[in-house]
Amino acid sequence: MAMENRYEHFALALYCPAPDLLHLTEEQLARDMDFMTRHLKLSKVYLENHRHEISLSRERLLQLKALFESRGLQTAGGITPTLPASYREGYPRLFGSICYTDPASRAKFQEQVELSASVFDEIIFDDFFFTNCACDGCLEQKGDRSWEAFRLELMRDVSEQLIRRPAKAVNPEVKLVIKYPNWIESYQATGYNTEEQPDLFDGIYTGTETRNPANSQQRIPRYASYSLLRWMDNLKPGANGGGWFDSLDCTYIDYYLEQANLTVFGKARELTLFCYGLLKDSVYVPALGFQLDKLDGGAGELGTPVGIRTYDPHHARGEDHLVNYLGMLGLPMEPSPFFPEPGEGATVLVTAASAKDKDVLVKIKDYAREGGEVVMTSGFIEAMQGRGIEHLTTLQPTGKRIAAGRYGIVTESCTFRDFADGESISFPVFDYSTNGTWQRIVGFNGDNNFPVLMYDHYGKGTIQTLVVPDNFADLDKLPAAVLNEIRKALSGSLTCRLEGVGGAGLFLYDNDALVVESFRSDPEVWRIRVPGGCTLAPLSGSRPPRLSRMDGQTGERFYEVRLSPGACAAFSVVPEEA
Repeated sequence: MAMENRYEHFALALYCPAPDLLHLTEEQLARDMDFMTRHLKLSKVYLENHRHEISLSRERLLQLKALFESRGLQTAGGITPTLPASYREGYPRLFGSICYTDPASRAKFQEQVELSASVFDEIIFDDFFFTNCACDGCLEQKGDRSWEAFRLELMRDVSEQLIRRPAKAVNPEVKLVIKYPNWIESYQATGYNTEEQPDLFDGIYTGTETRNPANSQQRIPRYASYSLLRWMDNLKPGANGGGWFDSLDCTYIDYYLEQANLTVFGKARELTLFCYGLLKDSVYVPALGFQLDKLDGGAGELGTPVGIRTYDPHHARGEDHLVNYLGMLGLPMEPSPFFPEPGEGATVLVTAASAKDKDVLVKIKDYAREGGEVVMTSGFIEAMQGRGIEHLTTLQPTGKRIAAGRYGIVTESCTFRDFADGESISFPVFDYSTNGTWQRIVGFNGDNNFPVLMYDHYGKGTIQTLVVPDNFADLDKLPAAVLNEIRKALSGSLTCRLEGVGGAGLFLYDNDALVVESFRSDPEVWRIRVPGGCTLAPLSGSRPPRLSRMDGQTGERFYEVRLSPGACAAFSVVPEEA
């Protein structure tokens, strides 16, 4: 098919579930695809052969494969690993999750893997490739182990014995792709094994569905459409095939389009739309087509994403979603399952999840001694009690809670340089030794103040501690002056930073390009700080920003950008003309 029917900087695929394909006629297919391709430049479809109680025959798959390919579309296989209640009767399982200790269930699943491999040279496994079964067979095999340990080992074995070996035996050239869901904090509880599975599959894929956290049971902040993609890219560089999102529970069209924006900003090579049945006659399709054309026009101007290195090890959990709430404050986050080497980068953030690594304290010490900047969260300090955290800071949790609505920012003599007022927010209270650990931001309550942002020196580096509110969503309620100081502290040597209220994403790239996107429900103005000797030039049809002020001492410039809800703007930091 002609190049003009493809996007230049990413591919677009459509996932077609087995129920949508079961009784689909050639006439219906033609009508539906005419609608979709009128607006979307599709290049590929994933044809699912199995989901729950529906399994398509090989003949049906070959027929569908020929029909889609006759329209110039690449085809690949797909499997949703679920089974109906008739398998493992008498034992309830959430969402039809497969019992992988049951011989009949294992045999059915392997049969469907072999069937797909006999038709397609690529198969993607939808994000139900987990188990929550607790039947007698699972209990017996689990023994005294934790559910996490049992299920991680079980699903590694399933990946090898029921997928890789049988599929490669049928089709040695088949590419096997595991799609990881959007709930990374819970992977290990149901057997998603990011430490071992990626080596058993030929590729990985990322669920970038976020929808609306205000009314969604998964409560996943919208920034996760970007952050999880970045974590997966860092997990296995070059192997992350793309991002997958849907229109489910998107209260507004902007929420749907936002998933596309963030997936592209995260540099996905392919976008997969779920699914045929949801989109075949949907108002989302024309809007998405318009948005993808704009995104494709600017994607080539964006280099490789850079940001605050956030250490989120394999099988870790703690301070769930905090990284995404920080990202929505305008902090560019770069999550990774690997801790940076000393001297490798600038700022690394450690959260309660980072405490999963038994050697994390040694890594922090080595990193800071060589001049690295480390930011610890209050949850990390709590998780590290009794493990030597007192060698890095005098801060200690008290177990108490206190509310603040007024803040002091940066000490000056015996008081603070700036004061700011905002909504009342509840914080955990930490004790510390004054002059051993120092204040950068405090909260006030009556005639008392307590830590919000503190710092210690270690070797040639600095270790800062951010005390986060009890409700992470309250970070967005902090006054702009407080957020500006937090951004300054955490951004380290990053080229640019944002100023203003929360509810915005700042995305930075190694070619000095940047994107700002609004998550707010009202129009808002932010300022972008660029280093001295540089200016900010618009990219991709964005309007030129307005220079709002210039620092006479440093030469830093602050450009003003006004964004409507869901809008974004792209710029490039360029040297000032002589």
